[in-house]
Amino acid sequence: NKKYRLNNCRTNAYNSIMDVREQLKLDDRWPDLTSSKAETMSRQKFWQYEYNKHGTCCERLYNQEQYFNLTMKLKDKFDLLATLRNHGITPGSTSTIKKFGDAIETVTTVFPSLKCIGTKATMELLEIGICFDPAATHVIPCHRQSICHSDENTGILLLP
Repeated sequence: NKKYRLNNCRTNAYNSIMDVREQLKLDDRWPDLTSSKAETMSRQKFWQYEYNKHGTCCERLYNQEQYFNLTMKLKDKFDLLATLRNHGITPGSTSTIKKFGDAIETVTTVFPSLKCIGTKATMELLEIGICFDPAATHVIPCHRQSICHSDENTGILLLP
């Protein structure tokens, strides 16, 4: 079982996306939830960050455009919001770490890496990590530690 760490393989490799149709497609499918749409389109900091962190690690297989197309395809394939909804986890509700992980594992076959913020008493889900082999053909166990309280019965809020 070979371990892969697909993070920050090369920095400053991102090329701004100039095609407005591609920007809109990406914004619709992989939006920056921390910035306005106008700022996202003009500055592209979120997409730049994601590409430099993850996309550069598969450059031998996928160029930047192919990487973003692949991320959108994988997002649709695993549709985490629908999966969570199908397991009774909806935005604004609180569920346990185990319930989040088990729900996601039904579509990925691997328990995800969950990243939370807040205190032990008030945890909020910040990120769901699904890890892949370098070709993005297989889901593999994440070799990064989940950053949520270790008790699997701790409640986590899924923000709206």
